[in-house]
Amino acid sequence: MRPGNRKFRIINGTGAKPPAPGRRFGFGRPAGASPRKRADGRGGMIGGWIFLLLLSIGAYVAAKLPPPERTVTGELQGAASASDGDSLRLDGRRVRLEGIDAPEIGQTCRRGDVTWDCGAEARQRLRALTSGLATVCRLQGRDRYGRDLGVCEAGQRDLGREMVLSGYAVSYGRYRDDEEVAREGRVGLWAGDFVRPQAWRQSHGGAEETPHEASDWLDLAFQWLEEQAREIFRRIVDGG
Repeated sequence: MRPGNRKFRIINGTGAKPPAPGRRFGFGRPAGASPRKRADGRGGMIGGWIFLLLLSIGAYVAAKLPPPERTVTGELQGAASASDGDSLRLDGRRVRLEGIDAPEIGQTCRRGDVTWDCGAEARQRLRALTSGLATVCRLQGRDRYGRDLGVCEAGQRDLGREMVLSGYAVSYGRYRDDEEVAREGRVGLWAGDFVRPQAWRQSHGGAEETPHEASDWLDLAFQWLEEQAREIFRRIVDGG
């Protein structure tokens, strides 16, 4: 038989009729079987929690790594005055303390039923740390508003660390371990309820201050993951 005249036919060894024209084949299950039921959503929720947990672990490990050393672009020293809880005036220049975020002027916080001016008290705390002492700032570039970014010391004490340890500022790329100490000791802001300064600025039309370096973005991501993890834990406890 020549190739052009060959005819082929499908032999069904079971004796069943071949599928009707236009009928689809059912892969992985007998033809005509009812489609599989979708999961009730619980499996997807559990999968989301597991994914969030893995992200949290990754962010936690990364947050524990020391921040990368940045190039020192200059140094200022002399008598400093506090503009607010995380910035100074020194030698005619405004220096933003790198790695922390303090309540803004005009921001209030709560301790029980009492509202207190946490923005003003944060500034007063920084003033007390620099009063009568020479301040030295190692500058490491500038932020988007032209302010110098620096790690500053007064009386051989790191001002950023002291602000976070006393609870009058939060970690913003550095000092995460010090923030945990302040949180556990329930000092300063942690003695009651407060809104993180960045969120307060956003809700009050304040200047949008982006993180100073890549590690700060990681810090903010870790904070968000912490909040999500707390919400998930609350739902589990409530039976949701």
